[in-house]
Amino acid sequence: MRVVFNIARAELRHFFFSPIAWFILILFLMSSAGIIMGNLADTAVEQDTMLELQGAAFKGFLNMPLTSLIIGKGLDIVMMIFFLFIPLLTMGVINREYSAGTIRLLHSSPVTARQIIFGKFLGIYSFVCLMILLFVGVVVVLTFSIRHVEYLHIGSMLLGFFLLAAMYVAAGMFISSLTSYPIVAAIGTFVVLVLFSALQLMFQGTDYLRDVTYFLSSSGRAESMLGGLLTTRDIIYFLAVTAFFIACTIFKTKSVTESKPWRVSAARYLLALAITIVVLTVTSIHGFIGYCDVTKAKKNTLHPNAQKVFSQLDGSPLKVTLYTNLFGYNLTNGLPEARNRYLWNFWARYRRFYTNMEFEYVYYYDIITGDSAIYKAYPGKTLDEIAEKYAEINKANLSIFKKPAEIRKLVDLESESKGLVMQLEYKGKKTLLRTFQDPDVFPDEGVVSGSLLRLIHDTTPTFKFLTGHLERSPLKFGEREYGNHAINKDSRTALINLGLNFDTIIQPPSGAFNPNEILVISDPKTLLDKSVIENVKQYIDKGGNAMFYSEPGKQFIMNPILNHVGVNAEEGTIVQVNKHDMPHKFSGLISKKGTEMADELPFFYYKNNIWKSCYTNIIGASLLTYTDTTGFKVEQVTTLDNNANTWVERGVLVVDSAAPVFNAAEGDYRKEAPYAVGLQLTRKTGGHEQRIIISSDADMMSAARGNGRDYGNAFYSFTTDNRYPVYHNLAVPEDIWLNITKTPAKMLKLALQYGIPALILLVGIVVLVRRKRK
Repeated sequence: MRVVFNIARAELRHFFFSPIAWFILILFLMSSAGIIMGNLADTAVEQDTMLELQGAAFKGFLNMPLTSLIIGKGLDIVMMIFFLFIPLLTMGVINREYSAGTIRLLHSSPVTARQIIFGKFLGIYSFVCLMILLFVGVVVVLTFSIRHVEYLHIGSMLLGFFLLAAMYVAAGMFISSLTSYPIVAAIGTFVVLVLFSALQLMFQGTDYLRDVTYFLSSSGRAESMLGGLLTTRDIIYFLAVTAFFIACTIFKTKSVTESKPWRVSAARYLLALAITIVVLTVTSIHGFIGYCDVTKAKKNTLHPNAQKVFSQLDGSPLKVTLYTNLFGYNLTNGLPEARNRYLWNFWARYRRFYTNMEFEYVYYYDIITGDSAIYKAYPGKTLDEIAEKYAEINKANLSIFKKPAEIRKLVDLESESKGLVMQLEYKGKKTLLRTFQDPDVFPDEGVVSGSLLRLIHDTTPTFKFLTGHLERSPLKFGEREYGNHAINKDSRTALINLGLNFDTIIQPPSGAFNPNEILVISDPKTLLDKSVIENVKQYIDKGGNAMFYSEPGKQFIMNPILNHVGVNAEEGTIVQVNKHDMPHKFSGLISKKGTEMADELPFFYYKNNIWKSCYTNIIGASLLTYTDTTGFKVEQVTTLDNNANTWVERGVLVVDSAAPVFNAAEGDYRKEAPYAVGLQLTRKTGGHEQRIIISSDADMMSAARGNGRDYGNAFYSFTTDNRYPVYHNLAVPEDIWLNITKTPAKMLKLALQYGIPALILLVGIVVLVRRKRK
């Protein structure tokens, strides 16, 4: 080892006596400090500006924690710049020995090729580490400017930087050993590093080769560490590839002094490559990969709620079949070229917690029955002819795509718009997992969890909407209907994608109470039959969960049911006069009890003191009064504050004319307490807690009023005993504030970007001048 260290020390001394090395060192520090400190200065300006504009209403950088925003985003760019400097440092590390003739002295001395290469690698890597450490010094200074900075996350970023640098240096050394021209070595190193980054794009449409090139690619490895996720797969990758290039450099150096045929050298290289591929393949097998998510919010790990869902699987195979339609949306995400991205960018986080997953791929072309749009777009062409051109445009092999008759025998996708969709199969049960036409494409954890629950449980909660009286429907998509948040398969927040079912019924269920069925009656416009009312009362008495929505002017239709649980929708309409909108339109305040109904994101922020209040959009509501005489505990969930501009209008309300005027003679009245427009009823019965939601406004859940706004799916979650949907809100980040204002931040940027490099320049000049004198 002493010989190795002596060679490393000599190599390191060479760098300090080289003007190019000093130039690279100073330029790298100036650029990296400028980027990182520039991020700090820009963020400080933004924070000061937002505080001036919003004051206490500004809650910090919630959407992008500052550790990632300032350091992570900056480090990503710094690595790209660093990538350009490595070829300049390594271009002469081996070939200059040949140019100067000193390689003969090394070979004639009792020093092995292995010692030479290890010594040179250690020397140049030490200089590169010095560059990185100067950058680390900038980061250390920066950490004092961020409140509650995530130190472990920063450590993960820097580890990725050091490992990436080792691979770059090893690759540069190998290329330097192949040519006696430094410029050629620099260009060759640049090409090789670009090639290794782009390998994941090569041969991805070819079976057997796609995994080889994907596992050899360096793309995304350091990025995972920048995101705070350490895996044995990525760490071993950098160590294995670094070792591969060092081995190749040793083979090349030894071959100069040996008189063996080229086949021997070729066998050495191929053996090293084969060992590297085997190591990378084995360490990429799910179940053999170790994970460490160093972020405080554990944003790289499945949410504990999603983990609970996967823990309910008993180890049986979970089969996933991806159906890709040549004519469907998200085609490029389903083609063979995207298979590894599909497996590693989407499914890897789930396979971490459940390894027994099988994947199949079915390619086809088909259109929805009766859809003639494609024929109109390409007149005179058959579907097969059109498919041939589509395949040519997308560089796909048409032979792998099943024809319409074949796919329809295999699976029924008629109701799925023929887009990219996955089918999950577990213990004989099947369900669909959809992709979406938005930038994220693939479903999030809540959608995956909801689909899995369909497979795990024998029954799925179903909301049964009463129909036959012009009620609001979950199966329609008009502006007053509920279909958008209920059964819209194209929406990732729709409840059908989160594991719930919807149906309509003419008569409320009778007989034994079914805990997986929830009755919904929303704004009937004609009188309910006595039999319907009696069945609803029996359903309530037996402990069934329900949601009841009424509307002003039709209170008498719902009151027979509401009175049965001690609630009454009073005559009249609540108005709130304001100059911005009609008097019957206002924001209903969601009470603290209302925010406890579920873990909707606005409620999550409220509970964590990020939001001070939550609201829903009301358009026409009546006052709800109640008593606790029926055994239910009644609590207000939606209210309207009392003030001089708010009252119950009992006269004729004209909303599209002049503002209404309070008139006690017509029966108008005000309340001292808040006006209740939404109630939550609970009671213990039959060994479970019965839950009922009552709202005097049915429009609040319509598509036109934002599907409940902050409420979102809370009513549905509450009435399913919070079993569905599966929420996955991450912990609120702490590093959302700076400790520095814009002026000191700008001064700090100038000092680190120009001041420190100027000092290093002076040191370099002194060292080089003294060296020249000697």
